[in-house]
Amino acid sequence: MKMLRPNIEVPFRSANPNRRLPAHALRKVALPTQDGYIFKRVEHIILLEADGNYTTFHFTDGAQVVVCKTLRHTEELLGAYPQFVRIHRSYTINLNHLERYIRGKGGYAVMENGRTIGISTGKKADFLKALEYYFGQ
Repeated sequence: MKMLRPNIEVPFRSANPNRRLPAHALRKVALPTQDGYIFKRVEHIILLEADGNYTTFHFTDGAQVVVCKTLRHTEELLGAYPQFVRIHRSYTINLNHLERYIRGKGGYAVMENGRTIGISTGKKADFLKALEYYFGQ
């Protein structure tokens, strides 16, 4: 007599890792620190700044959190959020906190916290497309 195995499917294994999550799915991000994790709301992130293998998260309350992850890795962590745009090899910004765009060769992004960040000429076209997509302009 042959025993039949039940067809048990693990729901997360068949999930597409590249899919976009709904806006309400993730509201906080876990940032690994030296002594554990810090949980911060995604909408409070103004920008991410790379320094080698470290990334500094800048928040609306003025706090900064340094994590031992590359900017590329942290972008993957925030990949479900279309408001995060890489504008330079060292910077990713949150379009929700963009106060002003100044035109120029590459241009400049002025953030709500007063930081002015140069947009690299290689990233300018992607930045402008992101503005058009995100703000519908």
